Amino acid sequence: MPNPLQQSLVDKTAAGWAARRLSGDASDHADFERWLAQDPANGEAYDRAEAIWRLMGEAAETDELLEVRGEALARARRPRAARLDRRLVAASLVAAVAAPAGGLWWLRHHGGSDQLIQTALGEQRTLTLSDGSRVTLDALTVMRVRYTSSLRSIDLVAGRGYFEVAHDTSRPLRVRAGPRTVTAVGTAFSVRREPRQTTIVLAEGKVAVSNHESATTLAMLGPGQSIMLVDGLRGDGPKTVDLDRALAWRKGQVVFENVALADAVTEMNHYSTLQVIVADRRLQGLRVSGTFNAGDSRAFVEAVQTYFPIRVQNTATTVELHAAP
Repeated sequence: MPNPLQQSLVDKTAAGWAARRLSGDASDHADFERWLAQDPANGEAYDRAEAIWRLMGEAAETDELLEVRGEALARARRPRAARLDRRLVAASLVAAVAAPAGGLWWLRHHGGSDQLIQTALGEQRTLTLSDGSRVTLDALTVMRVRYTSSLRSIDLVAGRGYFEVAHDTSRPLRVRAGPRTVTAVGTAFSVRREPRQTTIVLAEGKVAVSNHESATTLAMLGPGQSIMLVDGLRGDGPKTVDLDRALAWRKGQVVFENVALADAVTEMNHYSTLQVIVADRRLQGLRVSGTFNAGDSRAFVEAVQTYFPIRVQNTATTVELHAAP
């Protein structure tokens, strides 16, 4: 993940890609794919930008978005920006709204029935919804909550949430994450949405996992089971997991089991302003196992140095990992 100074540029770039692609411009698809492949953080930023773009269509008249949109339009009217494409104005708005460093916020509209909620870098938050259900959000999570008299619906745009669902057989709670939907009546489960994949872990009760568009049931999960689904693929069936380890993030812990160093670093960077960078590509595939405190990046780096020949270079906001000579 980029350091805090770089994150703004990543978000603006992601917003620009979202503006072009959602307007139907796919002429530079190869460039887009190359940008995604450069860093896992790019995919995460793009997913946030695209999701916020889509959700803004429904929240476009709220005071908060009108204010941000006005600022973006004002910038576009300046002489140097006189010829800016309208998509770039929209991209400025998306970048302002989707940036993950702004803390938890929400937009209410349609009589207060909708909430758009986001957590910041390193922030975890527990919320109680209007029906009594509780949601614990991990860092860098974006979700929309929509409740009506006949519907309980949550869109998990990006990140991870743990849902303790209040029992209501007349209104099952549906959590959508990308193309997948998890349906529950009264149960407890977590859903994680990453670029192009969704992972569900069930702690209590039972849930049905389906495709959002076709409503085709893909799996029924029982307590202690998990399933990981890649977008566009059927995927394997549920598997039994250690719930303490699978849900350790709720206790402020990060658990790795034979994970590539590059992926472990991306995970640790969700929780700390001190960003770890794998500067040497030869280190990216090293396998890491262990349990670490979320936000304690220095302890993570020290542990990695214990097992691998790695040289560290520190700056004020980053720790760079290089292969030792």
